[in-house]
Amino acid sequence: MRIAMLSLHTSPMQQPGSGDAGGMNVYIQNLSYALGALGHEVHMITRTANESESLQVSEGVWMHQVQVAAEQKLSKEDLAQIIDPAVQEINAHLQGLKIDIIHAHYWLSGMVGLQLSAQWNVPLLVSMHTSAAAKEHESGISEPAERKSAETLLLAEAARIIANTPVEAKQLARFYSVPAGKLDVVMPGVNHRIFHPNQDKLRRPLGEDDLHLIYAGRMQPLKGAHLLLEAMGIARREAPELRITASLFGALSGSTEYDLPALASAEELTDVVRFYDPLSPEKLALVFSNADVVAVPSLSETFGLVAAEAQACGTPVLANAVGGLSYAVHDGKSGWLMPEPDPQLWAAKLIELAREPEQITLAGHGALEHSGEFTWERAAVETLASYRMAKSQL
Repeated sequence: MRIAMLSLHTSPMQQPGSGDAGGMNVYIQNLSYALGALGHEVHMITRTANESESLQVSEGVWMHQVQVAAEQKLSKEDLAQIIDPAVQEINAHLQGLKIDIIHAHYWLSGMVGLQLSAQWNVPLLVSMHTSAAAKEHESGISEPAERKSAETLLLAEAARIIANTPVEAKQLARFYSVPAGKLDVVMPGVNHRIFHPNQDKLRRPLGEDDLHLIYAGRMQPLKGAHLLLEAMGIARREAPELRITASLFGALSGSTEYDLPALASAEELTDVVRFYDPLSPEKLALVFSNADVVAVPSLSETFGLVAAEAQACGTPVLANAVGGLSYAVHDGKSGWLMPEPDPQLWAAKLIELAREPEQITLAGHGALEHSGEFTWERAAVETLASYRMAKSQL
């Protein structure tokens, strides 16, 4: 099949942890590579403010950066205005390339995909990755009415919907009345060639400690890094004899008022917390391998790829029991799920793990075993089944 993989608001090739790039970017890139390796032809399409260009990036996989809204830097809130121009520019750029399937990621790409699907007479499949209704329900963060109405239309019109987890499938059925027969669940994978246990030892920048934590992701309220810092502050006050340190990797995304260094200072953690820029997957895998625990304090998460990648390195994960994290982490075996995003609960668990390192060792073995369930090869095969079902319904 020749597949158009739409990701308009962020490029699948962008560094995760920067700007709007996160797990969805990793998902699209790795799924495309896995589909290409199976002999299919994949055309990833994103928007750029610069000159349009196309480049083959892997076996059977091309990256098309299509110029829309030239030389304009647009926020996510402004992107709805580029839907119609994007359709026009994609048509011009692909120059009549015969596409069999459109797989759109996130609601903005889905709205572009709706128009292209009608024009090309091919099925549209959508992966939401996050939906406004589920995000509001889990985090309490409100979303624009325009997005919610667009998602309702998109989920009604698309040929099939691919959810990341059974939790997401239930959310889409509950909040958007998507019929069960239209939903397919395809769990994301992990690139095990990159994310695996690594015996190379890193020098810990904060010296020796009882518990060393890693956070990797965008610095925005929804990802919950503030919860981790607040918990560390409580733990330090309640158990000052313990030395708990953390390294946070990522870039500010969205509000400039989200000042984590200032929070670390307010919690008197500046000697045990360090902030770093996002890392390449290869370097991140080394950092994960050398951590005691990887923290995923997200308030809402469709799946939580960072959690799966950390476990593939043999490192257990501490996370909130929200969304797909209940599938990404096997509670009590590959890590620990907090029943609610409460810094007091997190602090108690941090103190417990610092005092009982044997828990970490045992969970590390469980993490490695659990991560074996997530492969991009499996995800590609299951995605192809969804594509074929959509084509058979034409």
